[in-house]
Amino acid sequence: MSTAASSSKVTSSMTLPNELWLPIFEYLPPRSLRNVVLTSKKFHAVAIRLLYKHLILTSPTSFVTARSALSSIQPSPHALLLSISPFVRTVEQLQEAVAVVSFDGLKPITDAYQPSLVADTALYNTLLSQVTSFTSLRQLVFRGMILPGNFHSIVHDFPHLHDLAVVHCTVPFVRAPPDIDHTSLNIETLTLLDIRATSRSDDDDMNLPRTHLRLLAKASTLRTLTYDHTVWVHRIFTSSSPSPPLTALDVKFPVQKDRPRVPMGFIPFLETLPSLQTLILRNHVPALSLSSSALPALCAISAPFSAITSLCSGRSIVKLDIRDEAVLTPLYKAFAEVHSDLSTVQELSLFVGDWDDELMLAIVVHFPNLTKLQIRYARGGPSEDTIIGMGSRTLYALPHLVSVHIFCIPLPPLPQNFLETNNLDDDTAYGAPGIDDTYFQSMHDIDLDTDTSLEQDNSDDDYSIPYRCRARNSHNTLPAIYQDIDMDLDVGMDIGT
Repeated sequence: MSTAASSSKVTSSMTLPNELWLPIFEYLPPRSLRNVVLTSKKFHAVAIRLLYKHLILTSPTSFVTARSALSSIQPSPHALLLSISPFVRTVEQLQEAVAVVSFDGLKPITDAYQPSLVADTALYNTLLSQVTSFTSLRQLVFRGMILPGNFHSIVHDFPHLHDLAVVHCTVPFVRAPPDIDHTSLNIETLTLLDIRATSRSDDDDMNLPRTHLRLLAKASTLRTLTYDHTVWVHRIFTSSSPSPPLTALDVKFPVQKDRPRVPMGFIPFLETLPSLQTLILRNHVPALSLSSSALPALCAISAPFSAITSLCSGRSIVKLDIRDEAVLTPLYKAFAEVHSDLSTVQELSLFVGDWDDELMLAIVVHFPNLTKLQIRYARGGPSEDTIIGMGSRTLYALPHLVSVHIFCIPLPPLPQNFLETNNLDDDTAYGAPGIDDTYFQSMHDIDLDTDTSLEQDNSDDDYSIPYRCRARNSHNTLPAIYQDIDMDLDVGMDIGT
């Protein structure tokens, strides 16, 4: 091709309107998008909108570097993950700080342990001012930081905010409690996990900061709620203060199994959720004594074995995930007790400690309409006879079955001391696949292109960040390396021969 012809094509392509270039650039990965920004002024003006669509600011130094660019971003970002704290020596979460970052550079802290960076007052106030200027934000995550003293008013500065998460954060004590009505918030998804307070007082007192954080759940538009035992959100809902019409609820209970009682107010809270469709209960959950009329719309359950019978009874469950290690004899008994309620289950996932070949027969008997089956086990394994005859002797009786995944999950070693026991999480350590590896679609879906950021976020957090790129497993199974048996059956295939 001649140089003139090539130049003509380039010139012609450059005349395309921005509205056509924008959807083209949306297909590019972040690294390629950065190269496009540097190509020309025209491409810079178009691609910069996508490059800074999602921001991750986890260090004050990254904010100092990007400050000028942030001021010029138009339109403003749609999603922000913020993890920058001011320097407050008395707060437990900052005892590992090693230096205070200011616009003039770093100021070392000589008595610190393990590196971490915090912001001085001027830098922190500038950061908050910059954040509140992002009026187009739809997703906002605060993670691993001290929340701003005016946190409650900040979240009201974003008229388009739909998804709000506060994870592994400390709530500062404010002498004047915020007098803000959160019912006017437009958020649809709220996540509150591992919330710490600057004082160790009983947070049942309505004047304490951690309790005020619960009030975010009063947003009338809220549909998906995730919280844990550090901030029992359900306590704010009473007969005079009804809960919003939730469709999905995810609650993380404490690990300790010596707590036979359900947290105060939790059962009445569930009784007031007629529109709830998905319920996920993590770690040890005592048996729930629900009335037969409770949760009429419930169709997807992910919970420990102790709660399965009470949740399935009298309800049309489509997706069922038994998260913890189920002992076979009680499991078979539970299946028999709610046999008539299991015929609607289409997707089943369970974990058994010891493999039993009879398990496949029990599943065929009690779950006739299965389309997807996932079995995790820790010890033993299917016999050769069972594997050979799995299609012709058992699975052929499930006419709607599309896929079967059977795999071994080796158990971790037993904890050696008290500290290891406290740090153990039943939900992830003993066979539970984790909330994002079940057949349920993640409750924290936001956007697929969240890895476009000012700073790469490589931290290893115990709590999932509510972004699709982390929350979703596209195949709804563990990685293939962990699978012993993996069968995908085409719909209508004759597997009985």
